[in-house]
Amino acid sequence: MLLSSPFVAATLIVLFAFFVRSFSGFGSALLSIPLLAHFFELKFIVPVESTFEVVMSIVLIPRIFRDVHKRDLLLMLGGALVGSIVGIYALKSVADQTLKMILGIVIIAVAANLFFYKTDSVPNISEKWGLAAGLAGGILGGMFGTGGPAYVTYLAFQNREKQQFRATLIMLFAIEYAWRLAVYIWDGLYTFEGLKWSLWLAPAVVVATIAGHLAHFQVNERIFRYVVAALLTVSGIFCFT
Repeated sequence: MLLSSPFVAATLIVLFAFFVRSFSGFGSALLSIPLLAHFFELKFIVPVESTFEVVMSIVLIPRIFRDVHKRDLLLMLGGALVGSIVGIYALKSVADQTLKMILGIVIIAVAANLFFYKTDSVPNISEKWGLAAGLAGGILGGMFGTGGPAYVTYLAFQNREKQQFRATLIMLFAIEYAWRLAVYIWDGLYTFEGLKWSLWLAPAVVVATIAGHLAHFQVNERIFRYVVAALLTVSGIFCFT
């Protein structure tokens, strides 16, 4: 099993996706879920990917905790915990191919935003939008394992510093994914087979997380964002194939 084609492919996908996640604070599910969906059903791989997020968070939290913007975190978290219940219900109820098409549209929209996003032209919006962003992110996260688009958009309009932006996302994901994973287990979506795949792929998550954290301080962020946007576009297109 460990030398099978799905395992090798899944390992490479996880290594890349979680390197991006550790570097930028988001992007792991956006990159990994559409690619992993070619080898597994969404109802199987989305709960498994949530396990990876929890593992990654355990590695990173001690390094980023001091930079977390506490008010942003609490506002988004309040909406996310409720929205995730709605998203998980949709994951159980909606056909797999329909879910993939919706995911593809979301990912391509996020990629377009990354391509055209200008840090010097973004106005501040009220912090009250944090709760709505959390609700939207929770719904997307429950369905696809990725609430990143809603959270990233909200924080971008708050014009947080790079370190604060990344740290707040990581802490939010840590709490949200742990909550969501518990609900997946309760609803029977996270199976023993899923646990086995989580354990087999966990080393790749740890390696990618450490490498991404180190690269965060070395790589030009703007160039990296364009590369991620291009890869997200390809990943989104894969959802329609």
